[in-house]
Parts: sequence; C-alpha cells; structure tokens
Amino acid sequence: MDNFANIGKAVLLQSLGLQKNYTEIIEDHTDVIDYNAPSCSDCKYRALVQNFPEGSEIYESAQNACNNCPNKTLVKKAVCKKVYHNEKNRYGYKPRLKSNAIRLFLLLHFYHPDRFGIISGIDLSQLGARLGCDIKTVKNNLEILKNYSYISYCKVSPHCINLCITDYEQYYLPAARGGRGFLVLSKPLLEQLLSLDSLISLRLHLRELVELDSLNAKGPFTAVSKTYQELRRFLPDYCKPCLIRQAVQPASRIFDISFNGSNVRFEIRDAFNARKQKQECYDRYICMFQDFMKEFNETVIYMNSSNSVPPDYAAFFDVPSVREYRLICIRDFEFEDMAQLALQYSYDHVMDAFCQIYKTYMLHGRNVVNLGGLLRTAIISRLSSSHQAA
Repeated sequence: MDNFANIGKAVLLQSLGLQKNYTEIIEDHTDVIDYNAPSCSDCKYRALVQNFPEGSEIYESAQNACNNCPNKTLVKKAVCKKVYHNEKNRYGYKPRLKSNAIRLFLLLHFYHPDRFGIISGIDLSQLGARLGCDIKTVKNNLEILKNYSYISYCKVSPHCINLCITDYEQYYLPAARGGRGFLVLSKPLLEQLLSLDSLISLRLHLRELVELDSLNAKGPFTAVSKTYQELRRFLPDYCKPCLIRQAVQPASRIFDISFNGSNVRFEIRDAFNARKQKQECYDRYICMFQDFMKEFNETVIYMNSSNSVPPDYAAFFDVPSVREYRLICIRDFEFEDMAQLALQYSYDHVMDAFCQIYKTYMLHGRNVVNLGGLLRTAIISRLSSSHQAA
C-alpha cells in the first residue's frame, strides 16, 4: 500500500451524495462613481446618467465617458448577488454509495494505481482483512462500484483481480479542462476513516475534509464551521440536527468537534492534515537522500582505498568482479523525484531499487537519463515479484 493517495473530489462527492441545489445571497462591495462629488456637480454626463434609463444608448455613452473621466471620485457600495449552487452540474452524477462501498473505494486508491488508474494483481482477501469483512462482501461491493461506473475490473484468479479506476486521469486536469481537484489522504487518515462504522459520520468527515482542502487553496485553514442546515444539504432527509450530533459526538480522532448553537465546528488535528504531512515528509525525504548520497560517496572513496565493506552499505558492494566502485552524482530534480517515490512507496523501497540500478547501470558507466522513471519501474517490478511469490 502507498503512504499517500490522491482521490478526485468530484467522484468522492458523488459517492457521498451530492447536496441539494440552493441559492445563496452573497453581500459584496463594489466601486461606483460618486456623482455627488464636487467634480461632478456641473457635468453634462452626470445629468445624462441621472435622466436617461439604464441600458439606453445615450445612458451607456454617458456612463462610458464617466468611467474614463480622470476627475471621477469612487465610493464603496454594498451589493447583494444571488449565487445558485448545483453540484450535479459542477461534478456530474453517480449514485451515492453505502458505507462499505465508500470505504472500499477509498482503499483501492492506496494500491498504487498508474497514471491511467490501472491496478494489477489486487488480492481480495487482503482487501477484506483491511476492511474487516469477508471476501463475499468485498466481491459484492466491487460489483456495486462497477455497476455504478466508479471502477471496472476483471478476475485473474478466484481471489485476485485487475482493476481500473474510472476517470482517474481527470483528477489531475486543470479546471478549464473539467478537473475538479483531488483530496490527499495519508495512510493513518485512511485507517481512521475505515474505522468509522456510521455512514452519516463517514459522509460528514469526508465532506469536511474536502471543504478544508478547498479552503486551503486560498490560505492556511485548519477549521470550518457549518450550520445544521448546511450539513443537511448533502445528507438524507431523515438526518435531523439531533442525529447529526449523535454521528459526530463520539470522540473523533480526525477532528476536534465543538457545538455552538446552530453551528458545528470541525478543526482538523495536525496528525491528519494530509497535505501538511505530505509536504513535511517530502522535505524530509529530500534531506535523507542528500545525506545518503554524501555518505555513500565518502564510503566509496574509503572502500576503494581499504577494500573494507561498511555493513550499512554491504548491499551496494557485493559485486565480486568489480575492482573499483564509482561515485554517484545526483541532480536536484532527481532528489525531488526520489522523494516523490518515497512518499508513494516508502524510503526503503526506493533505496532497494536504487541499489539495483547502481549495480546494474551506474557501476558499469551506463548513462541513466531518467532516474525517476527507472526507479519507478524497478520498484513496481519488485513489488509484482513479491506479490507473485506470495
């Protein structure tokens, strides 16, 4: 399983249930020309604007002249506008899912899908163990996901499948091309979500995670406050305020939840702020790989002069036909590629693959053009071999 996974917000909200359409009145302020200012008191265009109806040709001509006037004075004016919210138009529609199907769908994203959303060799018994259910339940929910167009899959053996997550490529498209962004989940956060046995609680937690993630695009937000009316827009009609309180009152390890009159406040705990965790892990992995390369090159110099193998690097120096080992030169963007792979597969998997590439390519002077791509291929190959052996 991967340490982090990206899940498209559009398909996640579809699975939870789209909220009911509603109109929101937003109060805003805009700059308008102050026609009571001294500079406008004896102006022809002011008189035209005030005496001709809006939309007429003479009004528009006079308004344009006022807008371009260097002597105009602007003042703030409060305006109210209606915004109509329709999630079906924004995100598209798929039938909402029950608890086990949602949990299974989340879990599948952690089985390192490729850029097309394809996952090979998924062990159904492993899925069942992680979800705490039997294989029959897993198979039933796979059929539900397939029938509702969330996934497609085929059996390769009685308890093993190949699977493709529908529209996975759209997760990463820009908004202009229909992309709606993705939510980052960490493995610890996934485990907490899988432990939620209430469907209402699962929907509330995931909805507020999406809300916080969207707010973080504008600034560092760690909390969101919602009224019961806002929460009920995406819940079934029977979910009254008392039922919502019951769903979130049990100690949540993901959020600190508090109630204030008609509002419910969700504040995410630092341990489950996946985007923050991912960035911190990414920075830490870059430093770890940089430290390793520095120590490794020092070890190569020592190894070539003394022929003594340090235990920590024994795997790199077990090639009997080599008399002199080569130093490694890694570029900054390659450290970044390695850190990204470590986020997905773990530091140890990347180091094992790098050891293989060093002995196969670098040690013999073979040029490595795309280190990140070669590492990913080696990691996937090793994982596939391990799975087949199991």
